[in-house]
Amino acid sequence: MLIKNAWLQGRPVDVRVAATVEAIAPQLNAMRNESVLDAGGGEILPGLHDHHIHLFAAAAAQGSVSCNVGGGSLARCREVLAERLANAPGSGWIRGVDYHEQQLGELDRWRLDELCSHRPLRIQHRSGKLWVCNSIAVQALDLGAFTHLNGVQCDASGQLTGCVVRNDELMAQQLDAIGASSMPDIAAFSRQLASFGIVSVTDTSATNTQKSAVDLQRLRADGALLQQVSLMGDDTLDHGYLKVLLDEDRLPALQTLVARINAARSRGRNIAFHCVTHLELVFALAALADATPIEQGFDRIEHGAVIDDAMADELAARNLPVITQPGFLYSKGDQYRADLPQQELECLYRYAGLRARGVKVVPSSDAPYGPVSPWQNIATAACRRSAGGLSLGADECVSSDQALTGYLTPSALLDQPLTLAQAQEVCSGMRGDLCILQKRWEQGRDRPETVGVRATLIGGSVAFDGAD
Repeated sequence: MLIKNAWLQGRPVDVRVAATVEAIAPQLNAMRNESVLDAGGGEILPGLHDHHIHLFAAAAAQGSVSCNVGGGSLARCREVLAERLANAPGSGWIRGVDYHEQQLGELDRWRLDELCSHRPLRIQHRSGKLWVCNSIAVQALDLGAFTHLNGVQCDASGQLTGCVVRNDELMAQQLDAIGASSMPDIAAFSRQLASFGIVSVTDTSATNTQKSAVDLQRLRADGALLQQVSLMGDDTLDHGYLKVLLDEDRLPALQTLVARINAARSRGRNIAFHCVTHLELVFALAALADATPIEQGFDRIEHGAVIDDAMADELAARNLPVITQPGFLYSKGDQYRADLPQQELECLYRYAGLRARGVKVVPSSDAPYGPVSPWQNIATAACRRSAGGLSLGADECVSSDQALTGYLTPSALLDQPLTLAQAQEVCSGMRGDLCILQKRWEQGRDRPETVGVRATLIGGSVAFDGAD
């Protein structure tokens, strides 16, 4: 393919691309049978990387009922949700996502029965850690046979509440056993990612196994999944990061975690810690201090929602990058402002303050739990405003250039202090993963959420063409 009329690092260029970038010059002539894409003066960048995402959950969310019903009284919120559930298409299972108790109150099977009693229903909390099933779903999934497992909750009288905490494996196993599981539309979600300029992702699901790796390889081979994928997962995965979920109300014994880390180290795997609270971060650092030292690469901190200066200094000293999600401030900021004290709001999903103390910080989506658009996330990193316009920790704003740099940084270099000039370099011989904007970056950097993508190339093939 020949890309004409592109803008690259301050100059107009043409770019010839196959599996790799073959030529860059002020003027190139199309060869016989070569397709031509007119960039219309738009900026050409390396493809973007989403460093924290959950592919299958994000694809499944596209066909789920949103339980985020906006503001108003508890009665109104439940009325709106009941209407949405009643209008859910099909006649079988209903999957709901993004509920939070501030809108709907605490949910259990009986409250869900009041909302929907004629179809099996499961609803996921916006944090991703909790599923709630109505009574039909409880019976269909035979949850009563699993009360001995962590996360399958019963009330004081021993009755199942329909709540399953941090046990997605059980939910998937039982749905599969009764023939109610289905592969989400990965192809449609992959095309959406490509429309944002995303050429690679890191799937950070702690439940990923060898089967997950095989499934993703098949999807790539079939052409359904366009992006390259780096995979984190559980202890059985033979490559990639070990993803360690830490919940401060149910932390494992320290030496148990140290043993897991050491076992992963012996197989050449590094560690990614899910750390939202201060206590979870302290616990992760304590485990690393006792564990076998890292031999190559780097460990990672996922989220880092609350990091004070002392912890930031520790992270900088250990060269632990933080993979953050500024998009949460946009999508959940209004609720954060209502629920959290000012002291926590000032250090929520820090960015500039961590960078100032030497911590490498890169943005990501955490889709489906946060906005998937990198351009919305870049915009929020730069302004730190909620969807409702509320400001949250203005001192933590970074430039849109700095946020874009994180999206342009390959996953293997997240511990490196790259500049935008370094990260956006396009040169002959590099892989043909490119994002072509509809205009120059300098024309859109003040409002990144308005930056459109003209085309995305992955391995030299067009994964998205905005002209179609």
